[in-house]
Amino acid sequence: MKLKRMDFIFLIILAIITLISVDFILNESHRVFIENIANIPTFQDLGSGLLITFIVCLIGNLLPIPTPYTFVVCFSSSPFLQLNLFIPIVVAFIASLGCMIGEIGGYAVGRGASSFISEDRRQNLKKYQLFLIEHPRTAPLLIFIFGLTPLNDDFITIPLGIIKYSFLKTIFWVWLGKLGLMLIFSYNLISICNLLGGESWIVSLASMYLITIILYIMIKIDLLESFTKFCTHMKQLCLK
Repeated sequence: MKLKRMDFIFLIILAIITLISVDFILNESHRVFIENIANIPTFQDLGSGLLITFIVCLIGNLLPIPTPYTFVVCFSSSPFLQLNLFIPIVVAFIASLGCMIGEIGGYAVGRGASSFISEDRRQNLKKYQLFLIEHPRTAPLLIFIFGLTPLNDDFITIPLGIIKYSFLKTIFWVWLGKLGLMLIFSYNLISICNLLGGESWIVSLASMYLITIILYIMIKIDLLESFTKFCTHMKQLCLK
C-alpha cells in the first residue's frame, strides 16, 4: 500500500525520536542535559527565555506539519512559577503572540497564494471551506478549538483565507485559543510539563513517542465529521 505524505512524515519523526533514544542510552551527559534543561542559564533569565519562546512558537506555527513547540513554554516558565504567579501569564502571552504571527502565514496562503497549494491538500481543505460557507457562525468556535490544540491550524486558517473570512476575527480567535493552550503549559496544569523533561529522560522519550502518536491519530481522524456529529447531537439535546 502506498504511503501518504503524512504517513511518511510520521515515520520520519518516529525514526528521529528513536535515534535520540539511542543517543541518550549511549551518552550520559545528554541524559543529564535533558533532565536539567529548565535549569540552564538561558531559561533562568526571563528576557532570553521569552525571546526563545517567541521564536520557537513562531517557527512551530509556520511549519506545515504539527510541531511540539509547546515544550519551550514549560522551560521558560518553570524557573519562575514558584516566585511569581504573574510571570507564567507573561510567558503564555509572549508564546501566544509568536503562535499568532506564525498562523498569519497560513491565512495568507489561503487569501493571497492559494494557487500554490497542492491538489491533494486542496481537496482535504475543500470540505472545511464548504462547511465554513454553510455554517459561518461556527467559524469562531472551530478556530478556537484548533488554536487550543497542538494540531496544525492550517486546516482551518487556509480555508478561512480562501473564503475571505475576516482577517481580524481569524487572528483573534486563533490567538485566544493559543493563549489558552500556552497557559496550560506555563502553569504546568495537570503536571503536563513533567512529561517533557526535567525529571526522567525515560519519561521524556516515552512522552515524545506518545505525543507523536496522539497527534498522528488526531490528524487521521476526520475532525470536521466529528465536530458536525457533535453539533448535531447538541441540537438534538436542546430540542428535547
